[in-house]
Amino acid sequence: MKDSIREKLEEYEIEESHPMRDFIESISEKISEKFEKYEDYHPAILGEENGQKLSDLIRKVEPEIMVETGVCNGFSSSIILKTMEEIGKGQLYSVDLPVSIDEINSEGRTGAVLPPGKESGWAVPDDLRKRWTLRVGNTYHELPKIFEEISGEIDIFLHDSDHSYETMMFEFALAWTNLKENHFLLADNIDHSDAFLDFVQAKEVIPFRLGNMGLIKRK
Repeated sequence: MKDSIREKLEEYEIEESHPMRDFIESISEKISEKFEKYEDYHPAILGEENGQKLSDLIRKVEPEIMVETGVCNGFSSSIILKTMEEIGKGQLYSVDLPVSIDEINSEGRTGAVLPPGKESGWAVPDDLRKRWTLRVGNTYHELPKIFEEISGEIDIFLHDSDHSYETMMFEFALAWTNLKENHFLLADNIDHSDAFLDFVQAKEVIPFRLGNMGLIKRK
């Protein structure tokens, strides 16, 4: 049942008002070239189409405050911050618990990682960082601290950290209580568990896709 609902999610239509393909491609290439000799790993790039759609949503909303979880190399963070710079407003708060290729090698796992010697968000251009607050640590510890620090409602939340059911539900619930009415919660990799659809059903809202991401609007 839930699989059929996922397959039927309609695309949330937003006009592409200002293409960012050159910038998105440059960030994608900057990250990808660091992984050329590491064939068993992927650099956690949201995808160029998704990146454009994310930028379009930010232009539509013109957020004062946006929160994301899961930075890794900084692909989505770069796009968010570049768009904020171009519209002339917005602050981004991010949470990341980084894992390097060296750490994964020692544990015998594969997955989305940082290249050796790099820190979370290393690919974000220096001139965009003035709008950015990055917290490195576990989302269960750091995300509540961010909302306490902001002490106000946010305009957009993007989940792209650990995609376990428990973590997704924790982040959705916390973000929802801090999200302005008629504003947006986004989630990447909604097919990893039933968390997104369970949350949608609990809140009785209509789910959409934005590219490959799930999107809901708080009533």
